[in-house]
Amino acid sequence: MKALVYNGPGKLALEKKPKPVLKDPTDALVRITRTTICGTDLHIKKGDVPTVTAPTIRTCCC
Repeated sequence: MKALVYNGPGKLALEKKPKPVLKDPTDALVRITRTTICGTDLHIKKGDVPTVTAPTIRTCCC
C-alpha cells in the first residue's frame, strides 16, 4: 500500500509500506476512499510541530 511519509520540514514522500494486519481482537482495518488535508498537517509540513519527528506516517488526530 502507499503511505504519505513526513521526512522532515517540507519533505513529504509517497512510499510503499506493508499492509496493516490485525493483532488484537479490538483492532479494525478501515478502507479510506476519500480524504482531505487537516490544518495540523500544514503545521507539521512546515516543521512547526517539534513532537512530530521524521520519519512519520501521518494518522488523523481529530
